[in-house]
Amino acid sequence: MNKIQSMAMAFITCVALSAIGQEYEIEVLTAPRASRLVAETEEGATNLILPYVSSVDEETAHELAKATQPGLLLDGLLSVDKSTAKELATFSGFVLSLNGVTNLDLETANEISAFGGRALVLNGLEIIDEITLRNLVQFKGQALFLDGLKEMGPEVAESLIGFRGSYLGIYGLKEIDKEVMAVLLRWRGEKISLCEDALTVKAKNFMASHKRSWEIIGDVWAAF
Repeated sequence: MNKIQSMAMAFITCVALSAIGQEYEIEVLTAPRASRLVAETEEGATNLILPYVSSVDEETAHELAKATQPGLLLDGLLSVDKSTAKELATFSGFVLSLNGVTNLDLETANEISAFGGRALVLNGLEIIDEITLRNLVQFKGQALFLDGLKEMGPEVAESLIGFRGSYLGIYGLKEIDKEVMAVLLRWRGEKISLCEDALTVKAKNFMASHKRSWEIIGDVWAAF
């Protein structure tokens, strides 16, 4: 990715993840209502934002995925199953945000990774196993945000570096030791959002003495 593309990606991500957009205070959403909502959303709205909808079925997800906005923010969803994830992954915009989801199974991770946009945001996940993560990182976009993860061992980190995009968010990690850092250094992306205070002394020293392709950036989400 050249400099212009990187700047464009950063801009698109920042704009799409901000609160700018058409927000609806809807708690229960059916497929017919989702269809009307998508059709009536104001032209030019950056995002379609539904922060209070806690669940959607396959048919409703199918209608939501027809939204023409750059961002679809469904941060109220508490969970998604395989069939719902498959429909949401057909959304043609840039950013799909599911920050309320706290757990993904193997098949659901595989389906949501098929999203064809630029940023997949799953900051509600606090833990994920290496096999499920291996499926999730098949996402072919540019940015994957997993800032809700609290801990990570070398095995999970090994799966994480399979992500081939440019931006990675793991700011929520409470501790990054030397063993995990040794794995992360092999990632070939451009920027990692992580908390430097989470690095152990050994991790910092190890990072300082080894080459890497990426640079550390702060908490991307703090700006919103």
